[in-house]
Amino acid sequence: MTPPPTRLLTAVLAALLLAGCSDTPTQAPTPHSTTPASHPVTSPASVGESDPAEGWVGADELDTTQPSMEADRHDPPEDAQIASAVTAATAFVVGWLTADQQLRRQRLEGVAAEALIAAFDDPRFTPAAGTQHGPAHVVEADQMQITTRHRLDTGTVVDVTLILDPDSTHGWIAIAITP
Repeated sequence: MTPPPTRLLTAVLAALLLAGCSDTPTQAPTPHSTTPASHPVTSPASVGESDPAEGWVGADELDTTQPSMEADRHDPPEDAQIASAVTAATAFVVGWLTADQQLRRQRLEGVAAEALIAAFDDPRFTPAAGTQHGPAHVVEADQMQITTRHRLDTGTVVDVTLILDPDSTHGWIAIAITP
């Protein structure tokens, strides 16, 4: 007697299942390879130096520092910024020491804040000295504000505080002078 077709089919399927569950090692499936374009990085970390052809960068190779779009206010300014600020401060002191009121205003335009210029417009204002002696020295400096020190011919020392102002003549504008 021949077995019915369903019994034969069941026996074949059972044999195949048993063969698939045996202890014999089989080749592991090949992992699906991805390209960086197919899986964008979603973490805030940025990848260090690597070639995209090399594949994914390991977690220990990620640079997790956030890139800053703006410089920190307390970082020192670049040398060119300091030089521009010193030039603006020196021009301010020259204008501030000008005895003629009209000429003083002209010299202070573009290097001093309008409120500071107006403070020296008073006809009773008299300059504290005739000239500056020696170079200006930077006392404090950060990305947004620089203070310079100036020695006058009378022996007086004054500090000029400047703030970053891209629209001014030298990129810096005087906002205060203190003896």
